[in-house]
Amino acid sequence: MSPYFSKSRNIELSTIYYFETQIAASWAGINVVKSFAQVSSVALPVVCIRLLDTISVKKEIGNTAFQNTHGIIIDIFAKSDGQRIDLADFILSKLETNWTYYIHSHTSGNPAVLDRVADGKVNLLSITVNRRIDFTENVEEQDRFRHVISFLVTKYD
Repeated sequence: MSPYFSKSRNIELSTIYYFETQIAASWAGINVVKSFAQVSSVALPVVCIRLLDTISVKKEIGNTAFQNTHGIIIDIFAKSDGQRIDLADFILSKLETNWTYYIHSHTSGNPAVLDRVADGKVNLLSITVNRRIDFTENVEEQDRFRHVISFLVTKYD
């Protein structure tokens, strides 16, 4: 098994790393997690970032290679409506520029430690969803001030 991750996984991990560093530099006490299952195991506020899907289209007529577009979703679980709005605006402002694409690996042998080497940029194509999630009755605390942002990215070869 190769110690290097797939391009899709590197897109996801590069995006998570980018937002972890951006959020940590500007906010205190915000937990960033990779999977929806981790949201309930950490204190609010939480930003959950994950790869949703990959769309593959042929690069050009006659070419057998694909250009992949990756759907990323960010769920914000805030403590208040104001914090939800501020976090959403902050995240959107960080989407205005491309971020570093890293090739990740487990070369140390320790699965908890990732090595990363820069290899280009993750390019934002479009923001597809930016909205508050409204629930009706009996909302759990973590879902009371929830927001979702989804967007499409690619890495050009």
